[in-house]
Amino acid sequence: MKKLLLLLLFQLYCFSIFAQKIVNYNELEERNGKFYEIGSTTPFTGKCITTYPNGQLGMGGFIKDGLRDGEWLWFYENGNKKRYCVYKNGIKEGPAIYYYKNGQKKSEIIFSNDKNIKQTSWDEKGNKIDNPTFSSFQ
Repeated sequence: MKKLLLLLLFQLYCFSIFAQKIVNYNELEERNGKFYEIGSTTPFTGKCITTYPNGQLGMGGFIKDGLRDGEWLWFYENGNKKRYCVYKNGIKEGPAIYYYKNGQKKSEIIFSNDKNIKQTSWDEKGNKIDNPTFSSFQ
C-alpha cells in the first residue's frame, strides 16, 4: 500500500512539473517586483526561457506566483553555461555560479536572503584569485 501511495505521489509531482506553462521571457513584464504575462492581471507561474537567434537556449528558469523560484540557468551563445543561480520566492538563496565563455568557473557566491555571504573567484585558467574589493574599483 505504501508503494502504491508513493507511486501516486511521484506521478502527481511529475505531472505538476511537466504540465507547467512555458513562455518566452519577452512575453513577460515586471510590475512591482513580480512577473506577469503581458496584459495579464495574475502573476505568472510556469517556466520561462529565452533563445538566441541560432535556436540555442539563452536562459531558463521557473517563476511561481510572479517570483523567480528554484534553479535558473543562463548560457552563452556557444552553449556553455554563463550563470547558475538559485532563487526562493524571488530572492537569491544559495549558490550563484558565474562562468567564463570557455566554460571555466569564474566565481561562486553563496547568498542568504539575497545577501552575499561568501565569494570565491578564479581566473580563466582555473587558478583561485583574490576577490575584488570596493577600493579596487575606485
